[in-house]
Amino acid sequence: MHHGTSTVITRVLQGKREALDDLLSSAANARRELFAGVPGLHFARWALIDLGPRTSGMGPADPRLIFGADAVLDTRATKPDVLDRELLHALVRWLTTLHERGADAAHLFDAIYRNCAGYPEAGLAEPEAVEDYLVGHRAPAVTRHVDFAYRFQSPEDLRASVDALRAVNAHLDTRAPLLAETPWRGRPRDMPDLHHELRDVARAAATNLDDPGWRERLATARESAAVSTLGYAFYRYAWALPGIYLLKLRMWLSARNRPESATSSQAHASESAPPIPPMSDAMVQNPMVHVARIVDDPGALALARLALRSVNLRLRRYVVGLNHVQTIHCARWLVYSDEDGRGPHHLIFFSNYDDTWESYIDAFVDHADVRGFLELIWSRTEGFPAKSRGIDPTMPKPRLPVEPFKAWLRAHEVPTRVWYSAALDGTPRQRHSVLLLHNALRLRELLTRERMDQPVRDRGARRALAAFLSRGACDPGRPLLRPMALAIHSMSALLASLRHGRREPRRKHHENFRAEPSHVAPMEHAPA
Repeated sequence: MHHGTSTVITRVLQGKREALDDLLSSAANARRELFAGVPGLHFARWALIDLGPRTSGMGPADPRLIFGADAVLDTRATKPDVLDRELLHALVRWLTTLHERGADAAHLFDAIYRNCAGYPEAGLAEPEAVEDYLVGHRAPAVTRHVDFAYRFQSPEDLRASVDALRAVNAHLDTRAPLLAETPWRGRPRDMPDLHHELRDVARAAATNLDDPGWRERLATARESAAVSTLGYAFYRYAWALPGIYLLKLRMWLSARNRPESATSSQAHASESAPPIPPMSDAMVQNPMVHVARIVDDPGALALARLALRSVNLRLRRYVVGLNHVQTIHCARWLVYSDEDGRGPHHLIFFSNYDDTWESYIDAFVDHADVRGFLELIWSRTEGFPAKSRGIDPTMPKPRLPVEPFKAWLRAHEVPTRVWYSAALDGTPRQRHSVLLLHNALRLRELLTRERMDQPVRDRGARRALAAFLSRGACDPGRPLLRPMALAIHSMSALLASLRHGRREPRRKHHENFRAEPSHVAPMEHAPA
């Protein structure tokens, strides 16, 4: 299984904005019927964005409907483009099923996109045409952050892990007063007995806990993180940083000849900022859509793309959170312009996070590494605040001002009109925070072990289980793989690729996303 994202951006027909607003309000109420049947779908959203010039006192000059989805797909494909297409194929296949049943959700989907330019007149009655339409308006993500728990686990896997965690905690709460009468008294040699006991409790709560492919997918995800860790250092220092410094030098030399135009551009962007959207009251999996226009500078677009590719490889290294920030489920950046690709170019950011908006942004600002790559990505967008020393002139280096940065983020944030979460909208409803998912992931990894009595090999697992028993939560571990784990998983990934290369001859990879028509007769072999 591999995590895939898909983003579809379509132009809204002139005069259809109000009708589309009403339809999206209906879709927000029907989101479960629209998306619950898509295999592996974790999140989906719709939002209306404006890509026109930011002029105060006027309505949207160039409204677009943007659709985004995150899912885990049961496929061996790893290329983002292939995963995006397969995700859209799964979505259309589910919507076609609804259309054949005469469900209102299918008619609602058709009604939404009939307000967009170029949508097939027949709608879901011709699913191939709808799929081609969505694929044709796909905007590939340049940078993605996918929390490790989502990289290889389907919504059903996450539910099983969380159910097992809650069942084990409930069992331990009941068992605690009876410790004097039970075999385990907290001694290390009794740990294997308790391990088997808790595993039986977890199996009763989650029938698919012992999925034979789960540990294999976990190992594959860690191998991918190890390969990204090794590749990031080479890419960053041999290619990305030299290119970034050269582009910055070029733009600095260019700005010396026209400093007034750059200043006026930022001032105009901040003056024409739209009202700040209202804050969400939810505390888990809050959606965010942010749109910023890249400044009209010869090197700004190249700098953004180079920085995004470097950050993309950097984010794939993390196996716990994002550099100690453990509130982000999935996030991505993409560079988008008109269909002809000539611009103006916009930097679109998707995210969904836990806790409040203020704490989410503070977590970014408080970590210098995270703040550094955010500045690098957004520094060449309209209205982005310049670094300053604030009220302390003795500050050694200017830094990004926190409050102007928050105001800029809010000014360019777009309300999410439809938000679907497999956990929040599932049955039963579960509130999955990133911390809860990592706790459940680690406990499931411990409980699905066959043994825990080997003195040396199982020592780390026994210590991890003892920590869970003492604190009620597993140690999330380091954000990056430890050196020994990095070496082991890197070697495993190398050996796996060599074995795969020996088994299968080299050939061109052709993806066929649609099933063969039923009326096509099978090819007959010629007689020898």
